[in-house]
Amino acid sequence: MATLADLLDSSEAKLAAIEAHLDALDAGARIAECRALGRKQLTRLWELAAPSLALDDLVPAAAMEGEKVEFAGKNSLPVFTHFEKHFTRHGGAIVGINVGATAFATGPGYFTCDTTSERPGEVRFDYTRVPSSAPQGWPVPRSNASGLSYFVYRDMHDYNRRVSKDVVIGAATRLGTPIDAYYVLARKA
Repeated sequence: MATLADLLDSSEAKLAAIEAHLDALDAGARIAECRALGRKQLTRLWELAAPSLALDDLVPAAAMEGEKVEFAGKNSLPVFTHFEKHFTRHGGAIVGINVGATAFATGPGYFTCDTTSERPGEVRFDYTRVPSSAPQGWPVPRSNASGLSYFVYRDMHDYNRRVSKDVVIGAATRLGTPIDAYYVLARKA
C-alpha cells in the first residue's frame, strides 16, 4: 500500500487521493506517516492543499471552554522537527500553544487563531496576539517578542489549509513575508 510520502512523490499527486488515504488511517498511523515527510513533501502538500479550513475544524464548535485538542506535528526545519500544537476555546477565542523539546527555552509560543478576508479558507495562527490569561492547566502566557521567543515566534503568522478531516498543512510568515517553512499537523485522537 502506498504511504503519504509515496503519494506526494508521485508526479500525479491529487489532494482527493491524499485525503482518502489519510482519512482511512487510525490516529497513530496518520501521525507516523505525517511525521515521516521531508521538506520537499511538506512543500508539495502545501501546494496541493486548497484553502478550505475553518476554525471549527481545529476545535469543534461543541467543544467546551478549556477542552484541549491536540495535534502532533512535523516541520521542515533542520532540527527539532517534531512538536505538538494544542488548541482550546478560551475567553471567546481559539488559542494555542507549541509543545516540544525547546519549549523550556522558547516558551509556550502562544497564538490566537483567526481568519482574514485577505486569505479566505485559511486559518491564521497569530503569534502577535497572546492571550492575557492561561487556560486552566496551561503555562503562563508570555510575550513572543522577548527572550528566546523573539527569535522563534516574533512577528509570526502561520497560515493553514485543510488536507483531510484530521490533517492540516501550514506555512509560516514573518512580517507578512513567507519564510519557506512548512509543517503538517495530525489530530492525535
